[in-house]
Amino acid sequence: MQIAIKTSPKIMQVLSPQLVQHLEILQYSTNELEQYIYDKAYENPLLVVTDATVKMQYEEIMQLASYSDKRYSAQYYGTENNNSFNPIEMKLAVKESYEQFLLEQVPMHKNLTSIDLKILTFLIQSLDERLFLDVDVEIVANKCETNILHVEALLDLLQTFEPVGVGSRNYKEFLLIQIDSDAFAPKLASRFIETDLELVAAQAIKQLSKKYKTSLHDVKKTVNYIKNLKPVITGDKFNEIPYVMPEVEVERIGEEWLIKLNRGYLPIVTIDKHYVEMLKNDPNCKTYFKDTMKDALLLLQGIEQRDKTLYELARILVELQEDFFHKGMEALKPMRLKDVADILNLHVSTISRAVRGKYIKTSHGVYAFQSLFTKGVMNISGKMDSIMYIKKRLKQLIEGEERQKPLTDQQLTHTLSAEGIQISRRTVAKYREEMNIMSSFNRVYE
Repeated sequence: MQIAIKTSPKIMQVLSPQLVQHLEILQYSTNELEQYIYDKAYENPLLVVTDATVKMQYEEIMQLASYSDKRYSAQYYGTENNNSFNPIEMKLAVKESYEQFLLEQVPMHKNLTSIDLKILTFLIQSLDERLFLDVDVEIVANKCETNILHVEALLDLLQTFEPVGVGSRNYKEFLLIQIDSDAFAPKLASRFIETDLELVAAQAIKQLSKKYKTSLHDVKKTVNYIKNLKPVITGDKFNEIPYVMPEVEVERIGEEWLIKLNRGYLPIVTIDKHYVEMLKNDPNCKTYFKDTMKDALLLLQGIEQRDKTLYELARILVELQEDFFHKGMEALKPMRLKDVADILNLHVSTISRAVRGKYIKTSHGVYAFQSLFTKGVMNISGKMDSIMYIKKRLKQLIEGEERQKPLTDQQLTHTLSAEGIQISRRTVAKYREEMNIMSSFNRVYE
């Protein structure tokens, strides 16, 4: 037996500690970043963190007293020229409960009849601590003196509300709703959950690969995706929910688009010069001083890099989706994370981190960054159809239906599917509501 040693060149990307922390900070939402800043300050004596509300109150008092102190003019995190965004008001504007949070989303949907509102309210009030529906739709139908199809149509609407997964009737449906709302979900994820959730739980990769005639790599990727879906909501559903705080505002000023980063609600981070001098001059603390200073600078640089990335992301979105900023979701064009990543010369995972849990404020509403990315749908000619086109087609189908036998959302889904437009029934219901078109149950009376 002969043993031979062979060498081959291999390129590996090793992330520096600086890049790792920058990526970590980039993926944090506003609330998560605020907590992260306080955690780092607790660990590092060189960091001084001032609550944003305290800083604002101090500046207001100094302004009233016509007093200026240069020491406060070079803070790392200021709130200059941010008159349109009041962080104190936003911080105090917390939702009383999940129930209230859900009820406040109802007026966003137009053309709801009084019976629709009654059913929707009843469904919201019938959620358990997981925000799962805790009542049978037949009971709701009897209680509201209507039929099951009517209740299911309103339940479909409720399941498009935030947080994702609300109104699920079981764990399987909870997972399917998450997949329906994710434009980047693996193709087989829904089928795995609908028919083979047990095999997924058992991580039977080879068995799934054989059954679905797909590669082990794709099966493993899909199983891992399912395993990483959001867990069931736990705890008291009446806990307070913080108000959504958009990281970026975009508004039209004359012929120009103005992009503003909302940084005033984040704590102010500085380095304590007193501790720096004390540790720097202590020969016994050289290593400790070096490590803590490095950690402090990484935090400041990471926050600054996060700001730059969010600004560049917003700038590209304005360039690519100008119609959206003018008209709203109906004008949104198909756009992938990769499209933006290529333009900014960044990895797609960096863009994914940048959009996670973050919101953008426009003249017609506040949107999750992630909701602006859609794969679109491939039509016969090989082009990507936008949401606007799909909505237009939906409207055409509904306008051409028999008035006494209106098309249900499920029938509309099948028709679109036959035309090559693969979207879920929940998405059809969502688009129909956004166009202010009533459910089939209500259209029959028109």
